[in-house]
Amino acid sequence: MKNNNEIVRRLFKILCSYKPQPEEFYGRLLEVMRGEFFASRQVLFERGEVVTDAIFVSDGYVVQLLCDEGRDPLVVNLFGADSIIAGKSFTEQKPSVEFSLVALPGAYLMRISAADLMEFYERFESTEELARLVMVDVAEKELIRLRQIKQDSESLVLAFYEEYPTFLKESMMTDSEVASYLLISESTLRNVRARLIREGKL
Repeated sequence: MKNNNEIVRRLFKILCSYKPQPEEFYGRLLEVMRGEFFASRQVLFERGEVVTDAIFVSDGYVVQLLCDEGRDPLVVNLFGADSIIAGKSFTEQKPSVEFSLVALPGAYLMRISAADLMEFYERFESTEELARLVMVDVAEKELIRLRQIKQDSESLVLAFYEEYPTFLKESMMTDSEVASYLLISESTLRNVRARLIREGKL
């Protein structure tokens, strides 16, 4: 059983690293945030739905999928432990036209509703600026990932499995999804991964 107090305290420390917050902010987070464990893969929000909750990833992973008509979904974001997920659909409370969010097996997530967050904005004057700082940081991390994608396929595959070793041992994402995240073909992923394993690099 997860200790939600410890998880929310961890989130509070992360938020304070962007901008210091009063201790009562932590107390209110503890009151309104709810935790959930996902033993199997589960869709959190479908394409076309309004994302009603901001999410803090305590353990495991959440993927953001780009869903195009007639094509397999593409993994555009992979959120690991300590990630904060609050995209455009959540902040604007409008349907997510292109994206869905999926919890992978083993994920433990803490969630806060848009209504509760609006109360935070009214009660704690620094929270709207805090939200902007978090979103800017998320955007910068996405740009860094796009720069890393320019590497050759071997470097990409090696770096991915070094950062996410669990994905090599457990089939939490399909090869098609991993390949889409790395912007390479599925056959390239399999061939490069097999070679890296033979060479003892993975």
